[in-house]
Amino acid sequence: MFRTIFNTVVIAACFFILTALHAEAAGFKDVPKEHFAYDAVLWAQKYEIINGYSDGTFKPNEMITEQQFAKLLANYFELEIVEDELKKQTTTEIWSDEFYNSLASYGVPLNGYLHNSIRSQPVKRGVVAQAIAHLADAQQNLNSSIEFLLEHSISTGQNPKYENRDLQKFFGSTNNMTRAQVVTLLYRMDSMDFYYISDDAEAIHKNEDNNSLNERAIEAKKQLDASLQQNPSSSNLWNGNYRYVYQWGKGQYERNARYVTISSANSKDFYVRLSAYDGKYEGTTEGYAVITSAKKAIMQESIKGNRCIIEFEHLNNAIKVTEIDCSAERTNGTNFSGTLRKQ
Repeated sequence: MFRTIFNTVVIAACFFILTALHAEAAGFKDVPKEHFAYDAVLWAQKYEIINGYSDGTFKPNEMITEQQFAKLLANYFELEIVEDELKKQTTTEIWSDEFYNSLASYGVPLNGYLHNSIRSQPVKRGVVAQAIAHLADAQQNLNSSIEFLLEHSISTGQNPKYENRDLQKFFGSTNNMTRAQVVTLLYRMDSMDFYYISDDAEAIHKNEDNNSLNERAIEAKKQLDASLQQNPSSSNLWNGNYRYVYQWGKGQYERNARYVTISSANSKDFYVRLSAYDGKYEGTTEGYAVITSAKKAIMQESIKGNRCIIEFEHLNNAIKVTEIDCSAERTNGTNFSGTLRKQ
């Protein structure tokens, strides 16, 4: 009798543990099985290349910033942590410093080594191509980096009309990428055993010439194609990812949220992508906002040509968003006015 009860308890405990493990392995609540990157995200989570957000989400469709990409790249190639630190022009310490220190040690082409503001901007497809191809195959320029990704089916082109005419336009080298798209690239690389570091990158890391970390970072940035190089300016302070989330319950739809990505800012305008979630109502709009003063801008219509009036105000590490009328771009929700913090 006692043994039967004991066995029942043991079986129940094992079932509970297995259930818990299964739930943990289920990934992120915003990456369902039907998502194109489901397998890639599970793989990246398993090998601790990604860890998602504290609310249990991965935000697969959000534009990935350069510093987020830097973390994924350093984790994927298991780059050595270096003791040297970059002497940045923006001296504030942030979470991505350790990854940029390691990537600079291997001479990886990136823009944000010395500027935090650049790190928080969406990374371009061309930068991703050059950084990956440098580490995996010692490629030295944008075209050869793109060809490396295409030849091995790690990535595909985005603009078929330019195929065999303009490689960079065919690839979409100046377009942004989502978090899911980058994880998928790394997943495909792993399936083809592209996880060894090239001899060129290893040589830069060994540093027999005794170059400083800053010297290696500057040389690495120079490898980037001229069309991809970014420098800090007053106008691109708008650029970055911003978010606001208010969770009023435990359910999936019991929240209000706004996710905004601003990129390609210049003295006149910037490109904006806004995703809205009001309970079960949601939608995304994209378009150009015209800068009307040093700290204010307004979008009048979406890239689809729909009326979509949204006001933006630049704050310290945040933006204020005021939605006037953008109902044509999403299912019924509420117009929002509030502050989104820079990520």
